[in-house]
Amino acid sequence: MKQINKLIAVFFFLMIQVSANAQCAMCKATAESNPDVGGGLNAGIEYIMIFPYILLASFAIFIFRGKLITFWKDLTGKDKGEKDVYTAKDWY
Repeated sequence: MKQINKLIAVFFFLMIQVSANAQCAMCKATAESNPDVGGGLNAGIEYIMIFPYILLASFAIFIFRGKLITFWKDLTGKDKGEKDVYTAKDWY
């Protein structure tokens, strides 16, 4: 029953269409007054949005750099001689 309720809720939220007006007043006035500005306005928004993602990626790399190095070595197969042999008994 819980799964059916979850499916109904997901379907309900996917079917709802809400118009969002998430622009500041100055951006909206500029975009409405001159239709040629739209491309530059979108480029500016993309330029501003890229910095949080760069900061988040650099923070994640800084925090997980030790794990990333071992993951990359395991992925490329450079530490094949150092792998442990696992059996079914080791898992339990």
